[in-house]
Amino acid sequence: MVDMESAVRCYFPSRYPLQSGIQHGKQEEAEKHGRPRPNGPTQVSRHRVRGRVSLNRVPPRLCFADVLPEFYADPPMTPAEAQEERENIYHPDLPFVERIETCIQRYRARRRLGASDQVFSKYLFLGGIDSTPRMFGGHFDADLQDMTPEEKRAAKAVDTVHMSGGGSRFYNDSDPAGWDVDFAGVAAGFLSENLPAMTAWDYPQMGKAVGVMENFLTYVLQHDVCPEHDANVKEALAVCQRAKVELPQTHQALLRFPGEFNLALSELFCEGYYFFGEDEFQRPVNFAPENVIKVALSTAGSQEQYEAVLEGLANKSIEVVGEEECSMQVISVQRPSTESRNLVCSIALDKGGPFAPIGSLVAKPCLIEDGFDRGEHFEVPEEEETFFLDDAILARLQPGFKLQLCVCELNIGIKFIKEARLVLVEWHTFLPQNLMLHFKEPLPNDRPPLSAAAPEVQGAPAKATEQVSAES
Repeated sequence: MVDMESAVRCYFPSRYPLQSGIQHGKQEEAEKHGRPRPNGPTQVSRHRVRGRVSLNRVPPRLCFADVLPEFYADPPMTPAEAQEERENIYHPDLPFVERIETCIQRYRARRRLGASDQVFSKYLFLGGIDSTPRMFGGHFDADLQDMTPEEKRAAKAVDTVHMSGGGSRFYNDSDPAGWDVDFAGVAAGFLSENLPAMTAWDYPQMGKAVGVMENFLTYVLQHDVCPEHDANVKEALAVCQRAKVELPQTHQALLRFPGEFNLALSELFCEGYYFFGEDEFQRPVNFAPENVIKVALSTAGSQEQYEAVLEGLANKSIEVVGEEECSMQVISVQRPSTESRNLVCSIALDKGGPFAPIGSLVAKPCLIEDGFDRGEHFEVPEEEETFFLDDAILARLQPGFKLQLCVCELNIGIKFIKEARLVLVEWHTFLPQNLMLHFKEPLPNDRPPLSAAAPEVQGAPAKATEQVSAES
């Protein structure tokens, strides 16, 4: 396992200006004395070994240094401002909805979020807060001249926590049924479900979004907006820290499916199967499916499985007897040992090679929430399954991760992964508020229902239907 801090330094050297400056100084000194330039964190040695190099390295943390201007910090508050916040603006006796609304408005007024403004609004929407721009809400400079800074902020604010009305899309304080204050839950739902889709797995953009959330949650803590929920806010910050490591980890694991072993089984026994290979994993040029299966099971499988495969390949009697879509949660990951890796690397056959080291994955069925109702009698099986996977995939999986898979079963008792559709973090959360994104309030409709008597005017207004009926 590669040290995470070293990986971050390698991918994002700008986050370490001190070290970068020292390195630059060494280069200048070396050039002055005629010595070769030293290799920096992003340089590659000139004396490289020719040949194929493969690094099964865990992806770096998300970089979030460019969310706000470099070295940005809130200006210090005067004693009078601190007293005003403590005794009036965020007084504990005020309702929570008033305090959090004021906090969001003041935070947005003090930040220049730029392109991250839309991401922040989506995060607030999942929490039931209305950030829709107000129609006809513009102001002339003359209207704002006589206002205090606080009045100007309130006049320009677009973030609202509805005390009444506001429709069914947002939280309504007069009807709070079904809502709870859960900073950690909203953070988990936004980061695991919405952020990857919004950014198309663009790591820098994802890092900026995580940075905005961290900055906002820290602002809530520093200004004592809701001391009664401080523990929950800290849980949300912990979720942000996990997201910076685990989100790219799941994405990199997904890109490396199905791996050589599962690809070999799919090509041999799945009728009409074709692998496009547009991601990180590509079909090897000298790919020999039968040899891949034999090498994999000889090093990672049992003696019984190995003999069954040899006999089935010789008799051409192996076939797929079942295929299903399922959701699995990782229980344990068994990566190949050093001895097994060396053995696989030393194998040389007439066809195929070099072969990928194979390990195993133990998983159990789970439920991945997606907004669909599965009924009251839906049950998740408890039976555990074992799958063989390439080490490049296992290096990026960890217990708790959730997988949405297409699994095939052979008549010799071996199950393999034909396709991986999703790899999700352990704390993946689907928020019901996602279903309200495009919701519109129902309106009365005066159109008649479908009619066999007058099909040519179906859906027309009632008066038009009556007129056509009278003319006929």
